[in-house]
Amino acid sequence: MLPLHPNLVHFPVALLISAGLFAILANILKRKREILIEVLFWNLAVGSGAALIAVLSGLLEKKSLVHNQAIHEIMELHELLGFILCGVFISLTVWLILRKSAIKTGEFRLFTLILIVGSGLLGFSSHLGGKMVYEHGAGIIPMKEIINNQVHEHEHQNGHESHDQESHDPETRDPETRDPETRDPETHDHDSHDH
Repeated sequence: MLPLHPNLVHFPVALLISAGLFAILANILKRKREILIEVLFWNLAVGSGAALIAVLSGLLEKKSLVHNQAIHEIMELHELLGFILCGVFISLTVWLILRKSAIKTGEFRLFTLILIVGSGLLGFSSHLGGKMVYEHGAGIIPMKEIINNQVHEHEHQNGHESHDQESHDPETRDPETRDPETRDPETHDHDSHDH
């Protein structure tokens, strides 16, 4: 089944970072401030809704994601940031709904600062998601067998869980399922017809 989370996260990231950029422009271009605030509002509102959906999809898919200790640690921080930022962006949306027509310069600068910090943390959270995939192979089908042959223990919300699968000694594992870092490059072929 096609995973939803990696396909949904691009929308809130793009919309919410765009909202931050429009907020900066609204502080600089005073004559166009009203229209820029309107544009940033819709980016923020739609982006916040999309962020909530992305967080929920991540929670659902977390349960079935094959992972090791390195992925688990990154995933926990990624999840925490998702909760915090979703709350921040929804709060900013409500703030703007209530104050959009009467917001003063000082208040809007504070709003912009929070939005920019939130956008920066969102970028960092996106980096963590990419790191899980591109550096550690989370969700990559060929990595599932490799990760399943590793051992790690950590706490889940429902208690202690050990992910101990078969042999965890890199030297006794089958060469084709050994960690990429410990696999002997001489134990498998890279024939031209494989590429």
